[in-house]
Amino acid sequence: MSEFPSPDFSEPQWAFPLFALMWFGIGGFLSLLSGWRSLASRFPAADSIQGENFRFVSGSMGLSFFPVNYGSCLFVTINEKGFRVAILFMFRFLSPPLFIPWAQVESVAEKRVLFMRYAAIRIRENWPLLSFYGKAGKRILEAYAKVSSKRAL
Repeated sequence: MSEFPSPDFSEPQWAFPLFALMWFGIGGFLSLLSGWRSLASRFPAADSIQGENFRFVSGSMGLSFFPVNYGSCLFVTINEKGFRVAILFMFRFLSPPLFIPWAQVESVAEKRVLFMRYAAIRIRENWPLLSFYGKAGKRILEAYAKVSSKRAL
């Protein structure tokens, strides 16, 4: 009876498969932890949309006390119907693009951490808090204020 030797994972041929497994595992875990997967089931983005585009945006998503940070890897498009958020393709495993209509946004508030201002977005009936920094965050604040004032009339 012959036995197969167990693989030695320290050998070079295992480096790429183990790295890929780790990459996708961590990406999938962060998608679940941040709430991206939850939002994607409710707000899938069919295609790209027309609007004002922001590339390599920094932001965060998740619980307010333990968010997952996305440093300069988000793409945001804003128009009069809502906003689309996508992540850089290398990190997209279990994190498909989202389209969140303004009607589903509960609130957008300007917050500040030290010298950085950002837009904190709460979605109706969903737990993750979204935050966007820089010009994209500022533009989301402005667009939401404009849409809210139209609804109030």
